[in-house]
Amino acid sequence: GSAHLRRTAGAMYKAKDWEVSRAVDGSRYWYSPGLNKYSWAVPEELKTKEDRKREAGDWFWFEHQEHGYIPAKKNSGAGRGYETLDGETVYVKKGTTKTTKLNWSNLTNSEQDLVMLENVNPAVILFHIKQRYLTNQIYSYVGPILISCNPYKLLPLYTPQIIDQYIKRDNRYLDPHVYAVANAAYGDLVSHGKSQSIVISGESGAGKTECTKQALQFLAEVAESSENIEQMILMANPILEAFGNAKTVRNNNSSRFGKYLEVFFSHRNTIAGATTRNYLLEKSRVCFQAPGERNYHVFYQLVNGASAEMRRWFRLGSISSYRYLNQSGCDKVAGVPDGRLFNEELLPSMRELNFGEDEINSIFRVVSGVLALGNISFKNVGDRKCKVTDIKSCTDAASLLEVNKDELNECVTKKQLKIIGQAPIVVSLSAEQAKYARDALAKFVYEKLFDWLVEKVNQVVAPQDATKYSIGILDIFGFEIFELNSFEQLCINFTNEKLQQFFNFHTFKQEEKCYKEEGIKYTKVPYIDNQSVLDLIEKKPKGILPMVDEELIVPKGSDLTYINKLHTQHGGDKDYKEEKRKQLELFTVLHYAGQVTYDSRGFLEKNRDRLNDDAYALLSKSTCQFLSKLFPKESSSRKKQAKKSTLAFRFTKQLNLLMKTLHTTEPHYIRCIKPNPNKAPLQFHGKMSFDQLRNSGVFEAVKIRKAGYPFRYRHHEFFHRFSCTLPEYKGKWSNNHVANCKDIITNLGLNTDLIQIGRTKVLYRAREHRIMEEKRQVAVERVARVLQRVTRGFLARQLYRRMKAIVPVLEAALKSRSVDKLKAALAKADSVGYEMKIMKDAKWMVHVFEEEERVEATLQALADQDPEIVFAELAELLQTAEEIKYSSPAVKRARKQFDEARKIRDEIDAMGKAAIETVEVHQLKEVLDRANGLKFPHRSPVIEKVIELLYNTSQDEFVKLQLKASVKVGNKERIIATTVKLREIALKRTAQLFAFKKFMLMMDPEAWARKKLLCMDRKKLAASMRVHSRSPIHHCLLRSAHYKDSYYKDKPLKQVAKILFKNILGYMGDRRYQPGQELILAQELLTNCVQYKQLRAEVYCQLMKQLTSNPIPESVIKGWDLVMLCVSTFPPPPVVENHLEVFIRKNAPKRLVDRILNNMHAKMYDAKDSNFKAMVPSPAEMDALLNGGIKKRSICHGYNTSIAELDQIKKLGLTEVKNAVRLETKADLQAKKPSLRAVGKKTDRKQAAAASSIRPAAPPPRPKAPPKSDLPPEWKSAVDPSSGDTYYYNVRTKETTWDKPSF
Repeated sequence: GSAHLRRTAGAMYKAKDWEVSRAVDGSRYWYSPGLNKYSWAVPEELKTKEDRKREAGDWFWFEHQEHGYIPAKKNSGAGRGYETLDGETVYVKKGTTKTTKLNWSNLTNSEQDLVMLENVNPAVILFHIKQRYLTNQIYSYVGPILISCNPYKLLPLYTPQIIDQYIKRDNRYLDPHVYAVANAAYGDLVSHGKSQSIVISGESGAGKTECTKQALQFLAEVAESSENIEQMILMANPILEAFGNAKTVRNNNSSRFGKYLEVFFSHRNTIAGATTRNYLLEKSRVCFQAPGERNYHVFYQLVNGASAEMRRWFRLGSISSYRYLNQSGCDKVAGVPDGRLFNEELLPSMRELNFGEDEINSIFRVVSGVLALGNISFKNVGDRKCKVTDIKSCTDAASLLEVNKDELNECVTKKQLKIIGQAPIVVSLSAEQAKYARDALAKFVYEKLFDWLVEKVNQVVAPQDATKYSIGILDIFGFEIFELNSFEQLCINFTNEKLQQFFNFHTFKQEEKCYKEEGIKYTKVPYIDNQSVLDLIEKKPKGILPMVDEELIVPKGSDLTYINKLHTQHGGDKDYKEEKRKQLELFTVLHYAGQVTYDSRGFLEKNRDRLNDDAYALLSKSTCQFLSKLFPKESSSRKKQAKKSTLAFRFTKQLNLLMKTLHTTEPHYIRCIKPNPNKAPLQFHGKMSFDQLRNSGVFEAVKIRKAGYPFRYRHHEFFHRFSCTLPEYKGKWSNNHVANCKDIITNLGLNTDLIQIGRTKVLYRAREHRIMEEKRQVAVERVARVLQRVTRGFLARQLYRRMKAIVPVLEAALKSRSVDKLKAALAKADSVGYEMKIMKDAKWMVHVFEEEERVEATLQALADQDPEIVFAELAELLQTAEEIKYSSPAVKRARKQFDEARKIRDEIDAMGKAAIETVEVHQLKEVLDRANGLKFPHRSPVIEKVIELLYNTSQDEFVKLQLKASVKVGNKERIIATTVKLREIALKRTAQLFAFKKFMLMMDPEAWARKKLLCMDRKKLAASMRVHSRSPIHHCLLRSAHYKDSYYKDKPLKQVAKILFKNILGYMGDRRYQPGQELILAQELLTNCVQYKQLRAEVYCQLMKQLTSNPIPESVIKGWDLVMLCVSTFPPPPVVENHLEVFIRKNAPKRLVDRILNNMHAKMYDAKDSNFKAMVPSPAEMDALLNGGIKKRSICHGYNTSIAELDQIKKLGLTEVKNAVRLETKADLQAKKPSLRAVGKKTDRKQAAAASSIRPAAPPPRPKAPPKSDLPPEWKSAVDPSSGDTYYYNVRTKETTWDKPSF
C-alpha cells in the first residue's frame, strides 16, 4: 500500500511539474524545470489512459476515394481491418490500396508551416490543411507557398485591425494570411531594392479573385500615397469585375480572364500607379452559358439598375426578354443586388476614374447593342438561304450600334468570298451559319470593349513619373482537366506549364545555386523538368501551336489535316499520345499535373479568332465614334498582318512577355484551393483538394524543402541567436564566428554531418531546428526570470528608500495636528509611488479637521430654521458628524430636531419595506400616497423602489417578483397563481413555437404511415396522424427513441402506448366498449401513466390529436374531461408542458381553461417535492372532480385583482410632486462621501448651483438675535446635498460660489 502511494505521489509530482509555454514563434511546448526535460508533444506524464489507448498500435495512412487519405490503426485481430479516428472499421483489399506508415505525433502536433512537421508527406499536409479549414483557419504555409482554402462564408479576417497587426509585427509570429505574403513582398521590395511578384493560381471557385483584392487592399494600406492613387487602383476593381466576372457553377464571382496587375512604387516606397494586362477573355460566355451559370455581371446590372431615362435610350427590356441572358435558367445570384451594384459601385467607380459621361453612355449603348444582337433570329427560306425573322431586334441592334440596318441584315445573313484576281462572290448563309455570324459579331464587339476598358483604366492609374520597382499580382486560371478539352484548355494548361517551370527555377534551381555558392554537400533532388512539354507545345516550327498557325495558311487546311500532321510529327514523343483507338480527332499531352486529352475539332477556327471583313467594315463605319474607334479602318497591309496574328501567336507573345517580367522579380506564391464542389462552408472533400494541391506543384515544393536545408542563418546571426544556450562560455568566445558556430553545434549534442556550415551561412533541417529552438527557448526563459528578479529587486529597494525618507516628515505633521503642515507633507509624499498607511492616516486627519469645521459652521447657520425645510441638509451633516465622531452642542441640538422630523418618514419607509417584500399592488400604492401626502413629500431609496415597482417594471417582471415573494413565505396558492400568470404572459409571445404540430418528439407523418404494413392509402393515413380519428393507431405517435429499452411485463412500452389510445377512444365514445366503463377506462389509463412516466407525453399527444378537428361535440366534451383527469393526477413532462398549455388555452372551453390550468400547475408544483407520489383517483373521486364535487384550488383572487390594479395605475401615470425631501440611508450617504484620494475636490459647480436654487417658498422666521456671521450681509451659506460641501449664494444677485466671500 505504501509503495502504491509513493508511486501515485511520484506520478502526481511529475504531472504537476510540467509547464506549458509558448515559443517566440507562437508554437506550444512543455517544459519541466524539476525533471530538466522539454517536449513539443504532450508529455507522457500528462497523457490520460484514453490518450495512450488511442495512440497505441500501428497507424497508417491509406488512400481513400473521397477523403484522399485517412489515418487508421490496424486492428489487433486477424484480417485486414483498420480502425479510423472516428471509430469506423474499414477493410483494405490487398494490392489495391496503398498504405503508408504514420507517426502519431504528425496528427497531434500542428505547425503553421506544414513543412516543419516531422515525416511530412502529402497525406500529412492534406490532413492538417483539412483540420485547420474546419476550424476556420483557411490559410496554411507549405514551405514558400501560402495555401488558401475558400471558406464560402464571411470571416473576420480582413478588418483594419488585422491589417495593422500584419503591418506592425513580424509575420513569423502571426497566423498565415494573404496579408503576410503581401507584407513580405513589400518588405523585400523596400529592403532588397528588387521588384516582387505574387503568383496566385487555382481553379475556378478557389478564391483567386478575393486573394487578389485582399493583397491589393493591404498594399494600398501599407504604401498609401499622398495623391490617393491607391484608392483609384481599388476603384478599378468594380469595373473589371462587372465586365470580366460571371457566375459559374463553381463560383458566384468567377474571373473569366487572366490578369497581371503591376503596382509601381515611387522612390519614397509609396504607390505611384498601376497597370493591368489581361489574358484570354472567355468570349464564348457572351453568347452561351451552361445551366446554372450567368453571362457577365454588367448585363444584369444594367438591366436591373438602369434609370427610366437610360432604359429609354438603350431600349432595355427585362432579363427574360434577352436570348443571351435567359438560356441558362439563372438570372440572379443569392445576396447579390445587381441594380444596387450598378448605381452604387459601377457608375461611381467609372466617374471616379475620369470616365466622361459620353464615354459611359457609349459603353452601355454598346452593351445594350450586344444584347439586342442576340435577339436577332433567322429561318431558312431555301437551300442554304435564310432571312431575319425578328425585324425589331435587328432594328434595335442597328440603332444602338449606330450602323445601317440593311447592312447589318446583310452582314449576318451573307458573306463575301474573295478570290485573288476575281470579283468578290456573295454567298448566302443558312440559319445555323447566320446564328454563328451573329454570335461572332457580338463576341468581338464585347472583347474590343473589354480591352478598351482595361486600357482606359491603365491610362488613369498608370504612374505619371518614372518608377524603378513594382509588385506584380498574377491572378491566373489554374490547370484544367475536363471531359472535353479544347483549344482554350490547351492555352490555359500551357500557361500553367510556363508558371510551373518558373516555380521550379526559383524553388529548385535557386536552392541548388545557394548550395553551390556555400560549397556544401547536398543530394540533388530529382524533380519534374517540364521543358520537353513546353517544347512540344510552343517550339517552332513543329510545336502544337505553331502547327495550328501553319495549317491556317496552307490551302484546304482543316482540323482533320492538322491532327494527322500532329500524329505524324509527334507520334513517337514521350509527352504525346495518339488516341486513334478512341477517336481520330483526339490527342493527349502528358502535362506535369497529369495527362490531358484534347479534341482538335474547332482548333483552326478558334485560333483564327478574326471577325470577317464585312462585319469589321460595318462596325468601323458606325456613326458612334466610340464604336468606330474600337474597330478602326484597316489598310491592306494591316489586313495582311492581322490575318497572320492568330490567337496562338498573340497569346504566346503575351505569355513570353509575362514570363520575362516575372523573371525580373522575386516571386511569392499563393495556391487557392476549392475545398468542395457545393460552395458550402466547413465541407472539405479530401480527394478533390488533394488533386488541386498536386496539380499546383505543392508536393514538389515539399520535396526540395525536406531534402535540402530550409533553415539558414549567416554565421554571425547563428552565433548571436544560439550562443545563449551555452552561458558557461560567456567571455570565452573567439572572434571567429565559424569556430563559434561549430562549438555551439558540438556542445548542443547535434550531429555535425546534419548541419552544414557553408562559406557564409549555417544550413540545417527541421529536426535540428526544432532541437536548437527548444534549448534556446529554455535558455531565454531562464535568463528572463533572472532579469525579472533583478529588476524587481532594484525597483523595490528604490521604493523602500523613498518610503523611509518620507515617514519622519509625515509623523511630524501628524503630531502637529496642523492642516497646513499635513497638506505640505502629503504633497511631498505624492512622489513616493506607493500609498502607505501613514499617508492614509494623514489624509484622514485632514479630512476630519475640514469636516468638523464645515459641520459646525453649517449647523450654526441652520439652527433657527424649520427642520422640515432643511431636512436633507441636516441628514447629511449629522451623518458626516457620526462618521468623523464629532460631537458638539450644535450637533446634539440638530440631532434632536432631526429625529423628531424623521419619525414619520421612518414609519412610511417601514410600510414601504413591507410592501416591497410582499409585492402587493394596493400596499405599494398606499405607501406612495402617504409619502406624497406630507407637507414636503418624502423621497427615500425605499420610496424610489416603490415607484420603480409600480411604474417602471414590466408586467412579467412584476409577476416574477411576486412569485419570488410567494416562494419566500411559502404561500402555495399564490405560487401557483403567479406561475400560471407568468406562463400565460410568456406563451402569448411564443405560442407559435409550441403549436401541437411542431412538437419535435412526434414522428414525421409520412414515416408514421410507413410503419403500417398493409395500407391502401398512406397519404390519407399520414394526414390522420395529428387530427381526430375513430380508428386505433398502428404505431405510437412519439419517436421510438423516446421508448428506448422501456418495457411493461416484457412488452415494449410503445406497444402499451397503442393500447392506451384505445382507452381514449373508448372514454370519448369514438370506440364502443361495454356501457358504463368510461371511468374504468380512464382509471386504467391513469394507472399506466402514474406507473410509467415515459407514457405521459404520449398520452397527452394522443389527447391533443383527438381534440384536433374533432367534429363530434360529445366526443370533445369527454376529451376535455379526460384532460382534466390527467392533469389532476400526474404533471405533464417538461418536454410537452408548453405545447399542452398552449393547446389548452387555444382550444379548451372557456369555462374549463382556468380549472384545467390551475390543476395542472398545482400538480406540477407538487411534483417538485422529492416526496411527491402521483396517486390514481378512485372512480368516485374522478366523478367528483368532473362534476365539481371536489373544491377546486383558489387561483388567488386578490392576485388577479392586483394585476388589474397595476395596469390601471400605469395608465394613469406617475404624479410629479414638488419639494420632495429625499431621506437617504447610511449606505447612500456613505457612497456620496469623497474618497481620501479626492479630499479637497469639489463637485461640478453648475450642478451645485442648480441644486441650491431650489429653496423653500417661504423664508425662515427671523431670529430675535441673529447669530454672528463673518459673511457680508447679502451673502448666505448652504450645503450641497449631493456632495455635502458648503457653498455660498448672494441673496440679491443669486450668484453662487464655492469660495467664501470676504467683506
